[in-house]
Amino acid sequence: MKYTYASLGVMESMGFRIGGPGLGNILFPWAKSLIYSKKYKSKRIQTTWKCLKIGPLLRREKDNRLYWNLFIEKDGVSGFKKFILLNFSRNIRVFNSMNGLFSDFLEEHQFVKDELLSIVQPKHLFNIRNHNQNGIGVHVRLGDFTEDKDETSLRSGEWNHRIPIKWYIETINKVRHYYQLPVYVFSDGSDDELKELLLLKNCKRVHYGSSISDMIALSRNKLIISSSSTFSMWASFLGQRPTIWFPNQHRQKIILDNTIFEGEIDYQDPVPSLLIKSISDA
Repeated sequence: MKYTYASLGVMESMGFRIGGPGLGNILFPWAKSLIYSKKYKSKRIQTTWKCLKIGPLLRREKDNRLYWNLFIEKDGVSGFKKFILLNFSRNIRVFNSMNGLFSDFLEEHQFVKDELLSIVQPKHLFNIRNHNQNGIGVHVRLGDFTEDKDETSLRSGEWNHRIPIKWYIETINKVRHYYQLPVYVFSDGSDDELKELLLLKNCKRVHYGSSISDMIALSRNKLIISSSSTFSMWASFLGQRPTIWFPNQHRQKIILDNTIFEGEIDYQDPVPSLLIKSISDA
């Protein structure tokens, strides 16, 4: 195909899209398009990042997930030519799914990371310049995720379910038996929902003004304790840092170095020796 395009929603040729998934999900078709374009030397049509949605606004989330000022793409087809191509051309390879997750571009980690950082608006990188990387980054996704009180759905591997706060607390305490690291909580939940977690010593929530700032900051921590979301997956992929997952939520190996721990830890599990070494080496 002569052109490649990452399709993230509907009505994209108008310069914005209606609805659609969050940042973690939409980065998959973007990265797939990027790699295809590199391999086959296709011309890229600029991604329509800007979005209109009301769910996050109704839930009064910190991040409205509209993505109007996250990225700036200087390369690729844009404007009226983009409109014509998207509406009338059949010579476009369109990527619009997250099938296979990172499998299509895992080995291109550095290229994908460099390209992503190159299109991030500079202010979002500036906002995280003072983030302490010598800590535990904890991602607690609540928002529109379903509460799973008996953990049945979570443990069966279902998507979009909240991980219990008690699991985060116990996991942090296990790690802190070996390393007394500060804890930085990234979350779309309220302070009240996070209160038990935030009561831990030397633990605070952080937000750097946007989803992309938080994702990159999370990726730079010495250790990542993840949610059951693609946001956590992207942070782990970008940072290639040791990552702990809730049981049956580690969907794919995404850390290239086998000496770096990525895996699941249950309530009763001891801290694996590889994790202890990985934190020391990070």
